Amino acid sequence: MKKRDLKRIFASFLIASIALTGCNTGGSAEKTEQKPKEETAESEETKEVNIEETDTAKQTAVFTEIKTELDKATAGQPVDWDLVLEKYNGGLQGPVSEINGEYDQAIQTAIAAGKSGELEPVLAKQLVDKLTQSYFYQKQKSLQKEAATAVTEGKQEDAKLLFEQIKYLANQIFIPTAAKRDEYYQLAGESSIVENINSGLSAQEEALNANKAEDFGVYVQLTDKSIYRSYYLAAKSYAEKIEAAVKEGKNASELKIMQVEAWGFLQAIKQSLSGGDEAATAKLDEIFSLNTTDPSTIKAEEVSSLFAKAIAGKIKGYYEKAPQAAEAIEAKTEALEGNMFLKALEQELTKKLGEQKAAETLTAAEEFYNLIADNKPEEAKATAATVIEAVDQLIQ
Repeated sequence: MKKRDLKRIFASFLIASIALTGCNTGGSAEKTEQKPKEETAESEETKEVNIEETDTAKQTAVFTEIKTELDKATAGQPVDWDLVLEKYNGGLQGPVSEINGEYDQAIQTAIAAGKSGELEPVLAKQLVDKLTQSYFYQKQKSLQKEAATAVTEGKQEDAKLLFEQIKYLANQIFIPTAAKRDEYYQLAGESSIVENINSGLSAQEEALNANKAEDFGVYVQLTDKSIYRSYYLAAKSYAEKIEAAVKEGKNASELKIMQVEAWGFLQAIKQSLSGGDEAATAKLDEIFSLNTTDPSTIKAEEVSSLFAKAIAGKIKGYYEKAPQAAEAIEAKTEALEGNMFLKALEQELTKKLGEQKAAETLTAAEEFYNLIADNKPEEAKATAATVIEAVDQLIQ
């Protein structure tokens, strides 16, 4: 993919799917035409079977079964917690524990508390649900690393199977969650998280099919940070919903359910977020924790400010590292990652600085990436100053 194409992707923030697919012409199309129809159908069938046989698909199926049982709590029906534990231990406990032992411990504690009655069933349900979603986000990151390594090593079939698993998770887990954020914040077109995820996947797939390992590695950030943005906005939105619910006189149980959901979504990105500002992230964790904070005291503005502070720290870090990176792929990855975090704060930028200033900041961010891609680190530093100045205004 040419640099100007990525520029267009970033400028429209990943909605130009047609432009992406339009670049993928020529040799690959000719090879497809040369294949007999029966052979093509057989290959596609084998590919589909392979996906269903992967651990990713099996774990997702177990999660669906668990959720079906847990949904009884929402309907006021008794939950078979022994069944939930059996399914979790049989299909998810091992991989969850391997990726994040804290997730596993919290999930098992929630199941036990739901069974004993120590925790309201619907609260236990939300903890299991959201923490498992957090696990799948981390699994997606792991699959991205494996796929990037495979394509770099020329193992195309391995890379494609790994990428199919990423797409499977996106369709089954991430996009349904992102759609709720789009609806709540009325995000459409270039602002839609669903469109951002899909277009990020399209960019990666184009690079994979063209066997462009460097592009694939860089474009991981388009997909990953769009999903990240969904989790961030999910947690942030619940703070807003809680404060509104308090004003409406909703009961404590309803507030706690939303608080637990916010905490669960935060866990997916907490470790990363703490790299931007550890204190702000710890405060967010405290605010959303049932055992430390009365949900009726949660203030949306405080939560928004804490998130902005942590994400701003991430942006500054990547903007500092990109011009100093020794390798081109590392520099472009750092620059794009910083820009995707900036995109996550677009609403905050517009709200505090106005539409014109926000647009100017995003344009400067685009120029920063282009200068990094052109190996002009000193010029990039000057442009970065414009972005950082705006980010600093955001968190003052």
